[in-house]
Amino acid sequence: MTTRTATRLTEIAADHLDPDAARRWLALLRPAVQLVPAGPGDPVVARLGGTPDLPPGIEWPQWPGQGRLSFVVELDLAALAATGADAGITLPAEGRLLGFYFEPDGDGRVVLSGDPDTVPGSRLLHVTGTGPAADPAAELTAMQTLTWPDDEHPALEDEGLEELPDPFWDELGDLREEDLGSDSWGRQVGGWADPVQASVELETAELRLGAATYDDVHREEALRWRPLLQIDSDWADGTAWEPADCLYWLARTDGAVPFQVPDDVGFTWQC
Repeated sequence: MTTRTATRLTEIAADHLDPDAARRWLALLRPAVQLVPAGPGDPVVARLGGTPDLPPGIEWPQWPGQGRLSFVVELDLAALAATGADAGITLPAEGRLLGFYFEPDGDGRVVLSGDPDTVPGSRLLHVTGTGPAADPAAELTAMQTLTWPDDEHPALEDEGLEELPDPFWDELGDLREEDLGSDSWGRQVGGWADPVQASVELETAELRLGAATYDDVHREEALRWRPLLQIDSDWADGTAWEPADCLYWLARTDGAVPFQVPDDVGFTWQC
């Protein structure tokens, strides 16, 4: 069971923030679906690794001049919907989302969020009429959870919450570690991302607008992006994608309007 519940987060906010700041911060919380190992009888909503079932006419994604992409994740949209879990973002109603990422071998190029020329190094496909991926390294089920914006996110600035006290963030960090474990960023659908470094939405804005210092244009663009899929690496079970500690696909949407793959999808990774 997740420890990131409304009751627990309300208690933490009340302990560290004045009532008005607590109210504004709690209003920012977003539901998300935490992806955790599936046990016997659990509905499988996602698979990591293995070989995806690609529809006729869809070739394995390649980065021209660099090579074949690695298959990372399959999200079964119908299976997820059947659980009733709320990702806080409107997803396509059927099919599967298939995430691919180019792993550098030491000689090739590296996917960089600020370099538009490396966009072909990641891909998210929406396919229908296909079966589950074969021989996955891990099968995951859905767990409802709550998430919050990271301490550098522009959403906090919009609410006048950019100077929240360190003990507040420390307790949130302890709660996160209690839920996910140390040195883990988790696997999730929707919600707010859990970045290894800076806000992933700002990195995605750089990819759309070009690298720049933090300014109002990039801040406004960042606020248009919603985390879609977050997949961290786990070297212990063979689901790791070099050199990333965590991979992030994002959708350019307000959360209520369905996004279009691939037009409204961005990608970044952090380590």
